[in-house]
Amino acid sequence: MSTNLVLTSGVLSKHELRYTPKGTPLLEVTLIGKRAVGENHIFSRADFTFYGKMAEHWADQLVDGQAYQAMGRLVYESWEVDGVKGSRLRLVGEELFKLENADVREEEKGPVLYGAENRVILSGGLTADPEIRQTSLNTPVARASLGFSSWDASAGQARSHYIEVEAWRDLATQFAVLKKGSPLLLEGSLKTEVWEDKQTKTKRYKRVLEVQRVTPLARIRSAERNLEEPPLFENGTRSKAKTKAA
Repeated sequence: MSTNLVLTSGVLSKHELRYTPKGTPLLEVTLIGKRAVGENHIFSRADFTFYGKMAEHWADQLVDGQAYQAMGRLVYESWEVDGVKGSRLRLVGEELFKLENADVREEEKGPVLYGAENRVILSGGLTADPEIRQTSLNTPVARASLGFSSWDASAGQARSHYIEVEAWRDLATQFAVLKKGSPLLLEGSLKTEVWEDKQTKTKRYKRVLEVQRVTPLARIRSAERNLEEPPLFENGTRSKAKTKAA
């Protein structure tokens, strides 16, 4: 299975415990923070979903305004309603910790964790050749889609996920030599793109991985044939092995 790890910290903005139609506890948690990028601080928001008994256990203990560290994974969900297709990436939480001595600052819209973490590590393969373009300032930008998988214990089978990735400057040039199917290990941070649907005039949202590190991988191939078997001739028949008399 692929590497699929999300590490995010922030101030708890809100949390809500609900139950699925089958009675499974579901805790939705929103973490707000700002991470340092050079001399600036970039706003980040993470909406995690926790399932099961731990969701019920944490629901009564969480405190709005407190800083927390969440760990989890990305899960791709898709659907179709009345012929209209939709998809999203859900952040499924697995661990949650309270942060001590965190740099929480009061701002106009509420408390924010400064120095918040927003880190994603994924391994998978490109689903198409990357698209490389130049901005008006001649800055190279690469755009691609990464496919990765995880084991779904409830279904007893592997589950496929997809995420769009974006790389700038020197990182973009690394994507220029990659092709569809290239295996990669990517590290970066999640950002949310917002735009207005021209037909419905409603806001649309999409999570994108902003790449900060690219590691090309090479698959280790298994033996293509049993080494104990004789080799094939050009016509596809096997040579007969000769044995020595004892």
